[in-house]
Amino acid sequence: MKDVLGVEKSRRIILSSAPAWQTRGLTREEKAEVRNRWRLEVLRLRGAAELLDTVDTLAACGIEQELEERGWSRTWPAIPSEARALGGRWPGSRNGGFPESIPLRLPSGLADQVLAACWHTSVTSIRKIRQWREKYPGLVPPAAAPDPEALSALPDPLAEYERLAANVTTVGAVYRSGIKRGIQAAQMLSAARYPALGNEAEAAMEPS
Repeated sequence: MKDVLGVEKSRRIILSSAPAWQTRGLTREEKAEVRNRWRLEVLRLRGAAELLDTVDTLAACGIEQELEERGWSRTWPAIPSEARALGGRWPGSRNGGFPESIPLRLPSGLADQVLAACWHTSVTSIRKIRQWREKYPGLVPPAAAPDPEALSALPDPLAEYERLAANVTTVGAVYRSGIKRGIQAAQMLSAARYPALGNEAEAAMEPS
């Protein structure tokens, strides 16, 4: 991620070197106007997923793609308080993810859409998992999802748990997949528009 963000930031600098954003020879008022227009242009490019130079923008782009791929990019029923209290990590959640946490500031509408989609597509299995745990209080499922060979060797109660857990999708799972998609999208943008980013990016300076 750090690599692709670095390339996208260099691409932003290259974009800022266009004649429309130059301030040399302008009055203070004119310079302020150019800087403001440049800030608005950056916001527009980020909103259109044409510039993915921040973690939040990259993640939002990829998460939207992930929802679309799953068929979840739609309006969902209201999010119950139970789902908000659990924060997206429900019964059936697995260990795993990135080796370090990545703080995100997503648009509230997108964050709610992910939470609602995960909850409403998982809630039936979540309730069955709770019933399973009441029925088998002494059994401890594997911390990570077993591979097919290990799954076939599990006794029936644990195999049943695995079948239920496979139908539970956490918010973290969608975010992780979305970030991977965002990285791929950033790589495609940079490769398509600026296949060779070198000294040009270092020499240019944004309006400041």
